[in-house]
Amino acid sequence: MSRPTRAARRLALAPAPRPAPETVPLEATLDQIAAGELDTHLTQIAEAIRARFDLLQAVNSAKAHAQLELGDRVRINHHATPRYLHGLHGTIVQLDNQSATVCLHRPVGRFTSGEIRCPPLVLDRLPPTPTEQKTPPP
Repeated sequence: MSRPTRAARRLALAPAPRPAPETVPLEATLDQIAAGELDTHLTQIAEAIRARFDLLQAVNSAKAHAQLELGDRVRINHHATPRYLHGLHGTIVQLDNQSATVCLHRPVGRFTSGEIRCPPLVLDRLPPTPTEQKTPPP
């Protein structure tokens, strides 16, 4: 009896390719919804979409919150309301579990104290100014 070759042994160790799972293309699913074929499941579909959307929002918010630190300079982005806050610059003066308090250094609109408590997703972190950058010790 002859011994099997090494190449044959290596091929035997390689996993067999699995067949692709049967999936319904997105376009077909959207067509079924538009045609009313999934009307009995619309509530379940909507709840699943809402749950997934909320989860993604929570993850994105946690990521944005983790990047913020006290004293960071930030700009309020286009997701903030009221719209007159868009583009304003400020400094983070307080962070809690789900929001940041930003000092704008002057009163703006209904925010008479000049401080705004907002979610991290409405803040864009700005680079430090040259005077704020730390110099390495000699």
